[in-house]
Amino acid sequence: MKTLQHIFFSIIIAGAQTFAQSNSIDSTFHSIESLFESGSYVNAEVEARRLVEIHNLSDTVRVIAEKWIAFSLVAQGKSSLAGDHFSLLLKLNPRFELDPILTSPKILAVFNETKAHMTVHVNPEMDTVAVRSFRQSMEVSFRTIIFPGLEQLHTDRTTAGYLFLGGGIGALGAGIAFDALRSSARNEYLSATTASTIDAKYSTYNKYYKAEAYAFSAFALIYLASEIDVLGHANSATVSFEPSIPSNRSSNLSLRIKF
Repeated sequence: MKTLQHIFFSIIIAGAQTFAQSNSIDSTFHSIESLFESGSYVNAEVEARRLVEIHNLSDTVRVIAEKWIAFSLVAQGKSSLAGDHFSLLLKLNPRFELDPILTSPKILAVFNETKAHMTVHVNPEMDTVAVRSFRQSMEVSFRTIIFPGLEQLHTDRTTAGYLFLGGGIGALGAGIAFDALRSSARNEYLSATTASTIDAKYSTYNKYYKAEAYAFSAFALIYLASEIDVLGHANSATVSFEPSIPSNRSSNLSLRIKF
C-alpha cells in the first residue's frame, strides 16, 4: 500500500514539475517576443540562447528558440549567422515554415535562402549520384581473370557472356583432351620398335601435339578478347550528378564525366 502511495505522489510531483517548466518556458518566450518587438534585439538573442542551453529541451521548444535567435540576428544585420541558426532549426524540423504575412521580408529572404541551400546540398534524397567505383573495377578484373564470359554474365550482357563462356569451355576442354591424347600417343611412339610403326605413331603424336597447341592458343585468344571486351565496357562508365533544384528556380545543374 505504501509503495502505491509513493508511486502516486511521484507521479504528482513529476507532473507538477513538468507543468512548472512548461509555464517557465512559455513565460520566457513571451519575454523574448516582447524584447524583440520593442527593438531590444541583443537582449532577445541572449534570452533565446540561454533557453537553448537547457538540457533535455524538447525539439519543439528548441525550434522556437532557434527561430528567435535567427530573428534577432537578422535584425542586427548578421544574416550569415542567422542562416546558421535557421539551418539548425530546419534540421530539427525540415517542414518548418514562416508566416509570409506576419514575418518581415528581410527575415523571410534569409530563411528561404537557407532552406533552398539545404534542399540542394544537404538533403540526400534530392541528389542523384551514380558512380562506378574503383572497387567495382577491381571486381570486374577479378571475375574476368577467373574465366572468360563470367563478367559479361554478371553485368547481364548474356549474349557476349555465353559466347565467351562457351568458346572458352570448348577451347580449354579440347586442349585438355588433346593433351591426354598426345601423352598417350607419345608413350606409344616411344614404345614402338619397327620403323613403320615408329613413323605411324610419331605422325599420330605430332597431330595431337599441334591440335593441343591450337586449342590452347584459341583459349588464350578468347581469354584476351574477353578481357578487352570487359575493359572497353568498364571504361565507358559515366559519373553523373544531377541535383534537383527547387521549383522557384528555372535553371538546372547537370554534370557528367566520362572516363
